[in-house]
Amino acid sequence: MLTPLGAPTTATADTGRCPQYEPLLRFVGVATRWDVPKMSRTMWRESHCRPLRSRTHDSGQLQINDINLPYLSAKMHTRVTPALLMDPARNVWAGALLCLYWRHAGRSCYWPWNGGA
Repeated sequence: MLTPLGAPTTATADTGRCPQYEPLLRFVGVATRWDVPKMSRTMWRESHCRPLRSRTHDSGQLQINDINLPYLSAKMHTRVTPALLMDPARNVWAGALLCLYWRHAGRSCYWPWNGGA
């Protein structure tokens, strides 16, 4: 199975990163100016590069929490559901929107994942 940018959906590295998603992170991250290796490591830490649904109501590779679904639905102009966030491209897009939200709120882009560290 491939994402729109051709990244395989399975983890391929033991490096603590998700190199197969770095082209997608780079493409979507142009607007956020996020650190691609850092987001790749975050993705690895959150899901080991797999689209997961957690017991704590987090979805996809970046483990986007359900509390964000109304905001993301408004920003993405579609109903965002946990199932929709299993798509890698939409999950990373949602992560980028959260990054921008927190940056505009005066916090770190990385706030949703580790409190901004």
